[in-house]
Amino acid sequence: MDQESILDSLKTEGPEAWLAYLHRFEEGEPITGPSMLVIFNYAAWLAKKQASLDWAEVAVRAAELEAAHRTDIEREGVLLHAMRLRSWFISTMGSRPGHLVLDKGIILHWVMDGLNLPIQTVKENARLLGENLTRAKNSPNPEDLRQMGKEMSQLRWIKHRLNIVKVLADSGELPGDSVLDEWMQLRESLP
Repeated sequence: MDQESILDSLKTEGPEAWLAYLHRFEEGEPITGPSMLVIFNYAAWLAKKQASLDWAEVAVRAAELEAAHRTDIEREGVLLHAMRLRSWFISTMGSRPGHLVLDKGIILHWVMDGLNLPIQTVKENARLLGENLTRAKNSPNPEDLRQMGKEMSQLRWIKHRLNIVKVLADSGELPGDSVLDEWMQLRESLP
């Protein structure tokens, strides 16, 4: 069965059928059929439109399957989408420990894992960003500009993670954590 036929047959089904479809891939069967990103986008749209945790679970599971088969930057992008969806639902419905979608601990763990530079280094890199960018642009060595791009990208990914935390904070779902508080104060100075 081709990708379009599988999608067409699933579109008439509810989230339970989609979860059953995903389950076999979660059990180790090689992924065939529709792209997990297509499934994520379809299910995430329905999840928000219907405020449906069942559709949100389909979306998150599809994103996790996709992320498992991607390289670092691609994986980060897919997980970012899943975390945004989770944070939207948590801000709407509240956190529930142990729930695939509503457990804010999943988000906080993902955020903290991604804060892989010392905060002082990130502060210094953010403070010197403009000056370093100008220096790299004017450098005769193209490696300087590539390195600057890597540093900026790293700061952006940190900010993306902190933006997810901001959604939790704005909805009263952020626990008091002095380390995380310090990162949140830094968020606005990141590119």
